[in-house]
Amino acid sequence: MIQEIFNIIVYPGLLFTVVLSLVYSGILRKLAARMQSRIGPPVWQPFLDIIKLFGKEEITPEQAKPGFGFWPFVAFASILIAALLTPVAGMVSLDSGNFIVLIYFLVFSPACLYLAGLASSNPYAVVGSIRGLVQMFSYEIIFVVSLVVPMLFVNSLEPLVINNYQLGSGWIASSFPLAAAAFLVAVLAKLELPPFHTPEAHQEIVSGYYTEYSGFRLALIEMTHIVKIFVLLSLAVAVFFGGSGDPLIFIIKTLALLILLSVIRVVLARFRIDHVLKFCWILGVIALIDLIRVLMV
Repeated sequence: MIQEIFNIIVYPGLLFTVVLSLVYSGILRKLAARMQSRIGPPVWQPFLDIIKLFGKEEITPEQAKPGFGFWPFVAFASILIAALLTPVAGMVSLDSGNFIVLIYFLVFSPACLYLAGLASSNPYAVVGSIRGLVQMFSYEIIFVVSLVVPMLFVNSLEPLVINNYQLGSGWIASSFPLAAAAFLVAVLAKLELPPFHTPEAHQEIVSGYYTEYSGFRLALIEMTHIVKIFVLLSLAVAVFFGGSGDPLIFIIKTLALLILLSVIRVVLARFRIDHVLKFCWILGVIALIDLIRVLMV
């Protein structure tokens, strides 16, 4: 019992996930800055930003609808539950649950953020939320299809055998490279990193769906994004890139993927929302090739 509580709260649970997520967010920003010949903020800047936001005043606009203050809490809680169901260095904090539940919370969390934007009734937030929801319809299919491929390959679509699901037994990306590539693109889109940052296009719609948020609720929105980075990188390593029971090797692999995301973030410009749809649907067809391959085995 004590060990289970430790796994949930400390390692590989909430404390470990939140701290490492903030560090990864700082590294992502620092790498992007150095690639653009800037000094950039220190790696620990996300810690300072979140602490500062917690102490800021919260402002609720007059036109806000019910749910304005509610959805950021639900979004953050959802991504934390997803974190507890995600393999980290060969361990899962929650033994119960199944793979479908993990996908559900990874989908539900961003949906809550877009509902938060709609609840604010700000024109920029509404546009950002609509863009986000449209973008979800394009990348979520890729995300699910690319994850189904390795699950079928190891015959574990049944309840999250991610404990016994020896996803770390081999580099599945080498056997199914199209599914792995599609998964990484879906990760970029879920993280709203360039070229998929249309829901919060600062040059067009201020901050998009969280334009009206401040203080504690804005901190929850930022933390939802930050934790999502670590969760999706951990899932990518566990599913496609050999996993690892060694925390050091696991961190090295996730950092390698983080560097890849940083390069893509700097090199590519933002897609228009219609370009996002076209690109994701084409990539979805490509991912289906690996799904057909695994079904024929």
